[in-house]
Amino acid sequence: MSVADTHRNASEIRAQIDALVAEFAWLIDHKSGHGVADLFTPQGRYMVGGEEFDLQGRDEIEDFYARRRAAGPRTSRHLFSNLHFEHVDDDRARGVCVLTLHAADGRPPHPLKPVLVADYSDTYWRSPEGVWRYESRVVTPLFGSIPNFGSRTN
Repeated sequence: MSVADTHRNASEIRAQIDALVAEFAWLIDHKSGHGVADLFTPQGRYMVGGEEFDLQGRDEIEDFYARRRAAGPRTSRHLFSNLHFEHVDDDRARGVCVLTLHAADGRPPHPLKPVLVADYSDTYWRSPEGVWRYESRVVTPLFGSIPNFGSRTN
């Protein structure tokens, strides 16, 4: 494989990863989290700020979003930026992106102030069908705090 082919392949993978990150935000912000679990591998891990929010597998991730929907209307915008992408091999990659989260319970309009800025450290895996999924998403809050709906018991 030539250098140009390698670069083109990495660019295509990056575009697919960008689409995965955008779909994650869209499903939470516009579909109340329906379908987010399907963006993860069957054993995927979603961890926010430590062990109090450490979801393992699609069932736990889907259960979290079902409980969140049951709590009532919520308005959010997950704004991801600054993806630092590392292509590991044809079926694995790593990346870190920055989340700026605007969120509030109830229907809009709401104040503009972000509730959280965090790093999302991701590991991606490509299925045999060529679909990229999250193997893991580990969220590290930098500014603000994790909204209280993050507990397993909420």
